[in-house]
Amino acid sequence: MDFEFNFGEQTLARGIEKNDTMYASVAGIALPLSYEELVFMDKDTGTNHVMTQQVLHALSICQQFKPLDQHILAISQAIPELSNQTQAIQQVVDYLIKNKLLVKEKDWKEKLSIGSAQLGIVDAGIVIRTYDNPKLLNRLLQSLIEYQKKFSRKYAVQIYTSSDSEKIENEIESIAKLFKKDLNINIYGSTWQNQFVKMLKKEYKGKGKIIDWLLTANDNQYNGGKLWNFALLNNAGKKFLFFDDDTILEPRTLGDESKIIELKDYADLDVGFALSLTEIRNSSNEHNQDVLQTMINSCGQTVGNYLSTTDNEMGSIESLNLVELERLNSNSVIKTIGNGTWGSPRANSNYWLYYLEGKQKEEFWKTREIYLDNIDASNLLHYTKNHRFMSLGNFAPSAIDNSSMTPFASPNSQKEDYFYNAVTLFCYPNQVMLHCPFMMGHLKEKSGIRSNQNHIAITPNFNKFIADFALTLIQSTDAVNPKLRLKTLANYILGLADSVDTNIHNRLKEYLSQIRSDMVLNMQYQLAQSPDAPVYWQADVRELIEANGKELLQNNPPNLSDWEKVESKQDCVDKARKELLETAQAMELWPDLWEFCQTNK
Repeated sequence: MDFEFNFGEQTLARGIEKNDTMYASVAGIALPLSYEELVFMDKDTGTNHVMTQQVLHALSICQQFKPLDQHILAISQAIPELSNQTQAIQQVVDYLIKNKLLVKEKDWKEKLSIGSAQLGIVDAGIVIRTYDNPKLLNRLLQSLIEYQKKFSRKYAVQIYTSSDSEKIENEIESIAKLFKKDLNINIYGSTWQNQFVKMLKKEYKGKGKIIDWLLTANDNQYNGGKLWNFALLNNAGKKFLFFDDDTILEPRTLGDESKIIELKDYADLDVGFALSLTEIRNSSNEHNQDVLQTMINSCGQTVGNYLSTTDNEMGSIESLNLVELERLNSNSVIKTIGNGTWGSPRANSNYWLYYLEGKQKEEFWKTREIYLDNIDASNLLHYTKNHRFMSLGNFAPSAIDNSSMTPFASPNSQKEDYFYNAVTLFCYPNQVMLHCPFMMGHLKEKSGIRSNQNHIAITPNFNKFIADFALTLIQSTDAVNPKLRLKTLANYILGLADSVDTNIHNRLKEYLSQIRSDMVLNMQYQLAQSPDAPVYWQADVRELIEANGKELLQNNPPNLSDWEKVESKQDCVDKARKELLETAQAMELWPDLWEFCQTNK
């Protein structure tokens, strides 16, 4: 068989010419034809190309966007037979470009920016979750009034409340009524929620237990996910802004608003430390743009529409892998929008602070007094410098496109936001979370003591376990329909629940071991990278290593953090199987509940 192209044996003495135009190689499947020949199928176009093993090797070296001269140099250095054969390599690179196996940065960005017909998605306004905190709700609504006056806006407001105390719920309703003269408020308390649940049970007879699991509050238990689920069902087919009662609608930035959109996925947020809210305000600027309207306008748009209708521009994609960037296309939908925060951190733990690098790490440990304050993360700035197209956020989004079905938030325990984001990504593998470069106020009434966690091994809860399980399965189905994808995930979870006790036990044990070993490895790295760090920081890092290393060597039951009174391996297995079944059954039913609510407004 004749090759379409080969490197040949030509050698050219001249050096590699400078070429700043960046290229990256496409993804594909290689199938052997003989010892030397193979057929390479471009996964995007389905086009077959016959080439040699040597050409395929060169193609594999060019996966990251880099200037063409760097690709040629890398090929020359990586393939001994081609050392100094610059002209031959250049000829093959030209062939790969001609056949679109090497993609130019400009062409890829232009393809990503192609707009499409915009959908007319109904805007439901602002959704607020509130628990037993009438004072916080009062503060949030007051900040909304000030915000609306500043930007001459008036948003519809939906308040979903949950309380163990009838007195507190009445107080929350009284506060909402006080603000009705300035705000367009509807409150969805226990009376409305009970009627809503009753309606669903009447429609879905025999599914009452699952509906209760999704929507009925449990005494003395965190019910944030249940309120979130009410909002999703009540606003099926719409998009909305979404805030908790500990938010202050006072957006702040650290400088001029960036117009750059970064495409790197799973990027960590930047952190700044302060000793007081006064210091936070003095070190940041009040944002003078209507970010709420910007977020709700952007939510639900395709990436192509967003890029073609805003003045934001994509940042450099140098060194980014084209295969990984293929998660994005012009029709990727901005399903959620996030932002940074100033004030209290959103994480309940402080483990993440020990992963800081560079100047942020130095600010973290600056003096012992500052370090002790920073451990409890009392006053933080948590932000991105630029816009970011991310796949997965760790926190509850500030805007949600619920025009097509999004999954439920886990109704029990915390990390319900991470669960929601992970399962949304499973349902929409090409979706985007647009993270914006401003910070919204986030002030809890009482700050938790996070420094106590330095002495214990990291232990995730069930919501994080099942979310991480879902993330490993995203590529396991080719389905596009999000409802079908959610039911597919339910089947995977049912399969795990149906497995033998030993398998469930070992899955839990493997998961905990992986998280703890990662912690040990990363903390060892931190120590090695910071030999001159303050002794108090080093002591806490070693304590984290010791606590997690010790737990790794114990043969304790694989207990998750939200499982109380679980004393044996069998107890863990039984608890996991029960929660796996509940989660899977809810995933099977949820698309039908959502569609019913969308249809029956």
